[in-house]
Amino acid sequence: MKVLIVSGFASKSNSSRPLAQMLLGLKRNGVDVDVVMADYSYYYNLFLNAGMQVFVHHIPKKIDFSSIRYIRKLVKSNKYDIVHLYNNKAANNGILATIGLPVKVITYRGYTGNVLWYKPTSYINHLNPKVDKITCVSNAVRDQVRRQFLFNKNKAITVYKGHDTNWYKDIKPVSREGIGVPDEAFMIVLVANARIMKGVKYFIEASHYLKDDSNIHFVMIGKGMDSPEYKAMINKSPLKEHFHVFGFRSDSLNIVSSSDVAVLTSIKGEGLSRTTIEAMSLSKPVIATDIGGNSELVIHNKTGVLIPPKSPQAIAEAIRKMKNNPGWRKNLAENAYNHIDTNFRVENSVQQMKKVYENLMSQ
Repeated sequence: MKVLIVSGFASKSNSSRPLAQMLLGLKRNGVDVDVVMADYSYYYNLFLNAGMQVFVHHIPKKIDFSSIRYIRKLVKSNKYDIVHLYNNKAANNGILATIGLPVKVITYRGYTGNVLWYKPTSYINHLNPKVDKITCVSNAVRDQVRRQFLFNKNKAITVYKGHDTNWYKDIKPVSREGIGVPDEAFMIVLVANARIMKGVKYFIEASHYLKDDSNIHFVMIGKGMDSPEYKAMINKSPLKEHFHVFGFRSDSLNIVSSSDVAVLTSIKGEGLSRTTIEAMSLSKPVIATDIGGNSELVIHNKTGVLIPPKSPQAIAEAIRKMKNNPGWRKNLAENAYNHIDTNFRVENSVQQMKKVYENLMSQ
């Protein structure tokens, strides 16, 4: 069984690590895996040293004829049995590259929405008849994709992105003084790229319901968090002096490790939140909106607290409850860590994906 993976792996990033480690695990478990990746990043030598063939090719746009020809040539010359396409550009071009070839095609789906039966662009990728399976990052994503099929609903299946809690053992908390947060403060952290779907404004608005608690401090980290729009919203908060706002930071996990609670305020689109998994792996309880795959990570009142989306009052109430119940909060944190360590292990993902490949080859 020969499998060609087409993905990015553009840098040594936390977002690439679960997939990279799963591929290495598949190789160790006897699956002949090769990789097409965007450039000569950290993962190039990692894959090469594991005995994989690594092809460096950047796919520049949604439909790129040179990429289509390149992937088609690889599939034909190496006689791959399966091509697994891990982003939209890979899917669009990879599907076209395999037309007429005796190869199974799998796409990957990491968030809910956009794959819709009435959208013509969906038939260029996931809903294309050439696609044999769609591996989805959560049951929520799987179910949303399945609703787009009249028949063959089981094309969409769940394979969680596996993690290893040992990846986070060496993460040390930053000094709170270094980020302007008092040591005795109750520190809430939100890590996200500030897109509308992340619901950042509701996190800021929650402070209006906590104005009587001068010990709570809010930390915001991620691209766009320090925008003029959010700064203006913060300036209207009764706790504006308690906000600590940063753009992208390479030490975001160290800051999360210093916090008391992590928050995810997304209003749509969540497949399986990486920042939530990371916080839980750092033994942090999580407050998250009850959308998408969040409930597969945050089990209400066991590994964290689920709240309705677009509700700053619910965010505030959950924060206050966490703050006022330290014993309960500690129990949530322990359960959060154990949930990731038990149910989201990279070894589980390896075995699940190997079974997907084997079942596909037997059809």
